[in-house]
Amino acid sequence: MLNAGTMGFFEALDELNSNAENVAFTVIEGEGYGEKALFSGGAAKYFSNDDGFLTAHAADLTACRETGVFDLAGSSVYGELIGHEKELIVCGAGHVSMPVIRIGKMLNFRTTVIDDRAQFAKNAEAAGADSVLCSPFHEALEKIRGGQDSYFVIVTRGHQCDGECLRAILEKPYAYLGMMGSNRRVQIVKEALAREGRDVTGLHAPIGLAIHAETPEEIAVSIMAEIIQVKNEKKNVTYPPNILRDILGKVHNPLPDPKALCTIVMKNGAAPRDVGAKMLCNVEGKTVGTIGGGCTEAWVTQCATAMLEENDPEPVLVHADLTADEAAREGEVCGGTLDVWVEAV
Repeated sequence: MLNAGTMGFFEALDELNSNAENVAFTVIEGEGYGEKALFSGGAAKYFSNDDGFLTAHAADLTACRETGVFDLAGSSVYGELIGHEKELIVCGAGHVSMPVIRIGKMLNFRTTVIDDRAQFAKNAEAAGADSVLCSPFHEALEKIRGGQDSYFVIVTRGHQCDGECLRAILEKPYAYLGMMGSNRRVQIVKEALAREGRDVTGLHAPIGLAIHAETPEEIAVSIMAEIIQVKNEKKNVTYPPNILRDILGKVHNPLPDPKALCTIVMKNGAAPRDVGAKMLCNVEGKTVGTIGGGCTEAWVTQCATAMLEENDPEPVLVHADLTADEAAREGEVCGGTLDVWVEAV
């Protein structure tokens, strides 16, 4: 079972404002070992120990603006810029939208599709969209807040609908805004919006990376590749929704207790996953998510299961070293070293 302190951290994490700057802290070495804190918009939202080390240094924590390990009064603290679940909003449910929906779901985006045609809306439901809004575009977009984790894809049936969507979306915060269309169609929409005094410099149009895509599936790949490129330019960390929901008991069949959360906190070399990658592991070695697979993940899983077998498991910092020679012996593609924080949840 989760202890009250740990549960409090993940509950607070789940309730964060997605449009605020959210930062989580964990002491991984030194005084305050294992303590956690959570800040949102520069204000403290949670401390695992109200009289502890992080509480005493709360004013210093507000200066953290990047993910990684830093020194705080002689202790090593891992800070994470926290993003929320990525939201993909697809305006239009035509032939390109269907593979966009499917790929978006594969990439763990919560997907919302808008179309004013009932049959097309049904097609979006069949493709696996989490939410489908069958109404005029401007009415449906009024129900969507937008935010720093919102990715808008405009693939409607014509430039009038494109303009309707753009006018609504440009009033919202967003991480990405792309519109499909020929150069001429894009230019018509841009000129109309420019005459209205609207700024469209952040618009990706024509949408997608230039990979000479032709089929709907290829176009969808180019669109989602561009979204991945934009998403990964931001160095924030998203708790995978399946992991956070499992920890909070919000899934139908959660991983059996006891379990541990494994987070990459430092990386050197060509490891497959970056700092912030997470994996949930239980005492039987069953996992949710991945920190890169291969020998490194197997070693971390072994350390996590050993920790969970203790009566009162303390968090551990696991160092995984897979040098070039070791990688070659084990048949690994990547080498490098990882430090992984393993904590019982």
